[in-house]
Amino acid sequence: MEIIEILKSLEPKKALTFGIGGGGDIVSTIPVANFLGHFGFETLHGSVVWDRIVVDPKPGPRPLEELVGIERINETVGIANESTKTADGVIPNIAKAAKHFGKVVALDLTKNVGKLAEGIRDFAEKEGISLIVGVDAGGDAISVGFESGVRSPLADAICVAALKKVGGIVAVTGFGSDGELRVEELLLNISDIIKKGGFLGCCSMSRRDYELMRNAVKDVTTEASMIPLMAFEGEMGLKKLRKGRSALVTPLSTLIFYFRAEAVFEINHAAKIVERAETFEEANSLLHAEGILTEYDFERAVAGKL
Repeated sequence: MEIIEILKSLEPKKALTFGIGGGGDIVSTIPVANFLGHFGFETLHGSVVWDRIVVDPKPGPRPLEELVGIERINETVGIANESTKTADGVIPNIAKAAKHFGKVVALDLTKNVGKLAEGIRDFAEKEGISLIVGVDAGGDAISVGFESGVRSPLADAICVAALKKVGGIVAVTGFGSDGELRVEELLLNISDIIKKGGFLGCCSMSRRDYELMRNAVKDVTTEASMIPLMAFEGEMGLKKLRKGRSALVTPLSTLIFYFRAEAVFEINHAAKIVERAETFEEANSLLHAEGILTEYDFERAVAGKL
């Protein structure tokens, strides 16, 4: 696998792997970090600061300015711990995850793609990080953006665009575990990425991955990262999710796919759209102009703010 050759060649052996689709995706950084560990990597775990409304009732991502008990590294990157919370008292998934990881890298999506990329690059330089992997539980990060089932394209699009700028990798776990892309859509999009030379390989969860993830979900709220656990336990069939969606649980759910972020960006039209936005709100509006609704729209509708 090309990913193996990349991991062997990189120095220093330090990586950042962070959940890109929402706070719960941090659970899916576990198998990625363990895989990197086989090649001598010390890995920091992180996540975007955007939890679903079952965790945080305020619509949209949280800026670092709204968090207390966090170490600010730069405008878009901070270090969270178990005591981190929002100014209005919400305990985000990054704080819950810190119980398992010791510290968690928190990424602010409320600025723009350029500032997020600058923050990640600055943090990587300060920490001696040679590898940056964004992890999406489910697979909508490799969507085109116009598929009928896509419901949460915004966070993924912003992160894919930022990862492209920093030469990162996109890892996809769960194979449709978010209930957004159909299996045939995932396969078609993976084929397109392969044509662009962006497929780096895939591997499966291990027993250790399963045990650590199973322990993490006792504290971290997630749906998409639960599906691989069910698959590893031998379950098979449809599982109902929030918002009337369902996800197919199969042995494929235990696989982790690795892609060059640049190639993912090339097929992800939503990422291309949000890259030119100056603000988070503009990114959302630009997607609207292309007929794409987002998770932010859903959260505002539920909160009665549309």
